[in-house]
Order: sequence, then C-alpha cells, then structure tokens
Amino acid sequence: MSYAQGNLIEATDYNNLIGANTSVNPNTLHATWAWGANSRGYGQTPISNVSVSTTVTATQWASLVNTVNGANLHIRNTSSGLTANTAGQVIGFSAGLPTAITRLSQDSLLFATNSAVIVNQNSLTAYAAWTSTSTSATLVRSFGANVAFESPDKARFFFNAGGRLKFNITATSDAVARSIAAKAVIDNMGGIALFGANTNSGRTGTSGTLGTNNTAVGYYNLTIANVTVVSVTSTTPSYTTDSGTLTVRTNGTQGSFNDNGTIVSFWATITSTSGANAGGLTFDDSLSVTPTVTVDVSYPEVTNIANTWGAVTVTRQGS
Repeated sequence: MSYAQGNLIEATDYNNLIGANTSVNPNTLHATWAWGANSRGYGQTPISNVSVSTTVTATQWASLVNTVNGANLHIRNTSSGLTANTAGQVIGFSAGLPTAITRLSQDSLLFATNSAVIVNQNSLTAYAAWTSTSTSATLVRSFGANVAFESPDKARFFFNAGGRLKFNITATSDAVARSIAAKAVIDNMGGIALFGANTNSGRTGTSGTLGTNNTAVGYYNLTIANVTVVSVTSTTPSYTTDSGTLTVRTNGTQGSFNDNGTIVSFWATITSTSGANAGGLTFDDSLSVTPTVTVDVSYPEVTNIANTWGAVTVTRQGS
C-alpha cells in the first residue's frame, strides 16, 4: 500500500521515505542526510529502517520529521513546517513530508551558514625569494598548496555540507622595475575565493588584463589535469607580456562512492619576461620577488549537522 491520504502508514512507506544509507534517490531522506554518493550526502547517522513485520511508532515517525527539519535548518535556516508526533499520538498522513524530502535533495548543496573561517590553515612555510639577474630570459615559476582530506568520503561530506576554500597568493619585491611588474601580476590574480562543490567566486585580485575568470569550477568539476580558473596579463609599461594563471586539480577518484579526490591542488604560475623583450629595456632588469601562499578553510556549520568531514590539512607545494 502506498503512502497516501486514507491509507494506513506501513513500515514499507516509512522505509521508502528514508531510503538506504547510500541512496541517491532524490525522493529519499538519506540521499541528502546520510552517506549518499558523489554530490549527495552529508554523512550523518542514518535513521534505522523499520521491520516490515512491525508497526511504525510515533517515536520513529518523530525521528524522521525531526531529521527533515534539521536538514532544512542547515539548508535554509528555517524549519520545514512539519510537526513531529509525540508518543501516544496517532500518526497522520502529511502530504508535505515527501515534498519536503524532495526539496532537501534539490537544494542539498545550499547552506544557510558556515562555521568560523580558519585563516591561513596550517600556517604554510614562506617561500624563498624568486630571483634572477638575467636581462633577457623569460622566467616561469609556480607556487601552490595542497588541501588534503582524511578520506574520499570526508572530502565529499565537506563540500556537500557547504565547506569552502580560499586560495591566496601575495608577494613582496625589491624596487627594481621587473620585480615590481612581476609582483603586480600576483596582485592582479590575488587568489580564488569561495571554492566549493561546483562553483567559486573568481579572482580576489584587481587590475591587469583579465583573460579568464571561470566561476563555474568547484570540487566536482575538477580533473587530474590542471583546470584554469584565473588568467591575467600585465598592464605595467614595458612588461605587458608578463602573465599569471591560477589553476586547480585533484588526485582523482579514490573511493567507492564517486568522490572526486582526497587532495585539491591550487597552483599559481607567473611568467616574467625581461624588458628587453617587451619594450627594449636592458637596465634594472633583474628579478627578486618573495611570494606567499595560504589557504583559508570555511568548515560546514555544526549546529544542525555533525562533523563528518574531519580535519583538513594544507601543505605548501613548489619551492
């Protein structure tokens, strides 16, 4: 018998609304709440199924409704409007319950709030200065950070529940023209903000000639090859061939539930061309720039859902 007005609410109805722990059926609660797969699932403790030979109790029904309300608070900061039964009450049919469950699945990657942002996660070691005395060479350097998760599914849970990353690159330089120009490219890029499940908010820097600012890239859009999110070209006179890119990649699927990797790698690549190739300068054309990369981590909130994503570890890449 199906879950409908006028029918008895049976164990099968209850179990169908909940779904399996690894369900990806958008009409089941566990597709959003429990283990799920890929971009579905927060990794929360699943609700137990009811044996088909027993009666659904008011307490069990209340557990279902309260969990739907908790997920709704996480997504929208408001209850679903459903009221849980108390022990001894008759369980009544609610047309709004299946609708609320489906809406949770449709909006599962949304979230109302995050926990406090941890700035400069793991305090990355500073780079040695990028230096050269060449007056003719085109020089290329890359600086980056790896963001590692404890397991493939913890990476999924982090992004599914609203976790986000912010990659930052800054620099200091000496007063030589070429150094100032290379530092300007780094300032033009700035970093990548609000990197989440499927999107980011683009570069945090300003100025320069912006070539790429792809905000439609997040954890689930990555591959094991670098994906360019930001590219800029210098507008500094005599160094207009200087350029920079910000790229991201993962280490690829690692687990059994369609994750997209346990490591997210951010890279900044700067190309500096001597003035002799970009305007005829041959003087003051050495290079000395000291870059710094950091990652800010915004963990999912833990008021309405539990921490199933563990700790994130950030390490510096490049030298």
